[in-house]
Amino acid sequence: MATTIAEHYADELVEWRRLIDFYDQEMDDLETKLVEVIRRNSIPGIAARVEQQQSFLNEIADEFDKLSASFTEQESVLKTDDSFVDDKDINIVTEKKQNELRRHMQQAEKTFLDRKHTCSNFLSGLLKR
Repeated sequence: MATTIAEHYADELVEWRRLIDFYDQEMDDLETKLVEVIRRNSIPGIAARVEQQQSFLNEIADEFDKLSASFTEQESVLKTDDSFVDDKDINIVTEKKQNELRRHMQQAEKTFLDRKHTCSNFLSGLLKR
């Protein structure tokens, strides 16, 4: 009863969840800093610029939430009664879904990192003033 493929897929899903949890914490930290900027700063129009950064973070957070829900669906296909399914039971649909999740996770990570750096640069620019 070989379950190597199912275990590998499940391990990927677990690792992606860990990454999302880590990224969620980083987003929380950035959001806290953005809120502090609004409280401390009297630069005209700063609230709108902070709101834009917050909106970017919210969009990627929503994407991570959707991915997490998809991970749960995929896990239910990979396991029955807390045991991995046999490799022979992994069909092309399951394989395609895993590949699709992998691509979406990679894209979401790239988007997150881009937005994280954009937000960090925004915050750094405010601190220089």
